[in-house]
This record gives sequence, structure tokens and C-alpha cells, in this order.
Amino acid sequence: MRGNLGACSVAAMSVIRRGATWTHLGLALLVVAGVFAQVYLIGAYMFGAGSEALDAHRTVGFTVHAFEVLIFFAALVAWLPRTDLGLSLLMAVGGTVQLALSGAEKWTGALHPLGALFVLILGAMLVRRDLHHRRRARERTSTATAEA
Repeated sequence: MRGNLGACSVAAMSVIRRGATWTHLGLALLVVAGVFAQVYLIGAYMFGAGSEALDAHRTVGFTVHAFEVLIFFAALVAWLPRTDLGLSLLMAVGGTVQLALSGAEKWTGALHPLGALFVLILGAMLVRRDLHHRRRARERTSTATAEA
């Protein structure tokens, strides 16, 4: 009976890891989409759309930052490779720095939009890497099935 309990734990952990892997990909996609939304919203504000556009930019920014931090936790739960874990940590830290720069002024404040580019590139890299890992896993599964 004890051995059966261990098998259930391994199966449950596998399901949790798979769910965290999908969550990681979904969050990375949301970060990428969120950066594009923020650029649109701040552009709308700059071209006269009013303070509602700036408020929306801020709201989307805080939401995207939450996604950036959750990406790191999803990477931990999913037991992603070290490179992906490092990129996910860099996303959380870089996003936090980028958010902190939003309150800066003049030359330092000008780093805020550059931080958005950094976050966008990291998000795209994570999406690409997640899709690559998913393809490789599918190929291994189909190869193992064909050999059996």
C-alpha cells in the first residue's frame, strides 16, 4: 500500500508540474501582450486621449508586473531548466526595476520605456523557449510510442 501512495504522489507532482509549465507559457504570453497594450495606452495619452488612458496604462502596468513575478514562481513549481529559471528570475527583477523607474524624472525616468523593451524581449524569449521545450517533449513522446 505504501508503494502505491508514492506512485500517486509522483503522478500528482507530474500533473502539477505540467500545469505550472502551461501557466509559465500563458503568463509569458500575457506579459508580451501587456507590454504592447501599455505602449498603445501611453501613446494614446500622449496624443490627447485624456487621463483615462494614463490610468489604464498604470493599471495594466501593475497587472503585468504581477504576471512577471508569477512567471518566476511558475518556473520554480515546473522545475524548468536552470536557464529558464534564470530568465524567469530576471523577468521578475527586471520588471520590478522597470516599475520603480516609472516614478523617476528626466534622464533616469527615460529608462522606464527601455525597461519595457527589456521585459518584452525577455517575455518573447521565454515564450520561444517554452514552445521549444514543448515541441521536444512531444517528439520524445511520439518516438517512445513508435518504439513501443
